[in-house]
Amino acid sequence: MPLTTSIAMCTYNGERFLQAQLDSLLTQRPLPDQIVIRDDVSSDGTGEILAAFVPKAEALGIVVDLQVNERNVGYRRNFDGALRACTGEVIFLCDQDDVWHADKLSRMCAEFEARPGLLALHSDARLIDGEGKVLPRSLFRSVGIGARQLRLMHGGEGLRLLLQRDFVTGATMALRRRLLVVALPLPAKTWVHDAWLATLAAINGDVDSIEQMLIDYRLHDGNQLGLGGNDPVSPAARRQIHLEQDSSGDLLVRLQELGAPASLQAVIQCKQGHMAIRSRLPRSRVRRLPLVLAELFSGNYRRFGRGVLSAAVDLVKSSR
Repeated sequence: MPLTTSIAMCTYNGERFLQAQLDSLLTQRPLPDQIVIRDDVSSDGTGEILAAFVPKAEALGIVVDLQVNERNVGYRRNFDGALRACTGEVIFLCDQDDVWHADKLSRMCAEFEARPGLLALHSDARLIDGEGKVLPRSLFRSVGIGARQLRLMHGGEGLRLLLQRDFVTGATMALRRRLLVVALPLPAKTWVHDAWLATLAAINGDVDSIEQMLIDYRLHDGNQLGLGGNDPVSPAARRQIHLEQDSSGDLLVRLQELGAPASLQAVIQCKQGHMAIRSRLPRSRVRRLPLVLAELFSGNYRRFGRGVLSAAVDLVKSSR
């Protein structure tokens, strides 16, 4: 029996690109079994587009669960609600402004069917702009996923990479529904949903990458998340240091609730401590130097960042 599939889609004021994405969902072969849509109280024409889509999808045999929130809850809680409503064995996360290639579902489901221990999977993507023009670099290349990272992912080292930085893009991601047992509820503030799901998948099973580009990932001025944080000297990356201290704490609490091995909890505690040091480095470079060198020689910059590069950035630029 083929795996049953659900698509979890969240929308908010997405009328500009939404129709193209919805149309692409109906090009999938095989079609999804269920599409769950949670609209976060859009004020544009999104509601009308969704209302017209429902009978069109249902006529093809797809079960559509469309709900509009009573009030705006933000993307984290919106995705949490959408995921809870999914019934398929494999759940695909879906943004409102991309375009899926017709073989996305079939290609990813083939991986899940062949690998029972696989909990999450993400793919490369073709980047396009707001007008649909293809941009010169792929998603993987833009976020720094190269041959080394792919080799480690394919070899079961996903957690090692995810402890260094977030690189799984939710718009390209699929997961087994059983992952939700340990992943829900999604953290309210500190984690982006895709990074949280990928990390819990790596802890509880396997997470892997598909090198094929399976969607057109749209970059435009209305992106909520986009590709930020991959440049280690950018303001976004510097702010991320503070967030990662708190997010490590949230992950540690979840692991304690799940009764995770003490050795794994110790690794997350170590990362939390490392990020605490990085977030509180003195403004004085002279006073900063011994702290950075101690973390560098301990191996923490390599385990939880980009090694010497992250250390050099900390020496030059304070995170405060």
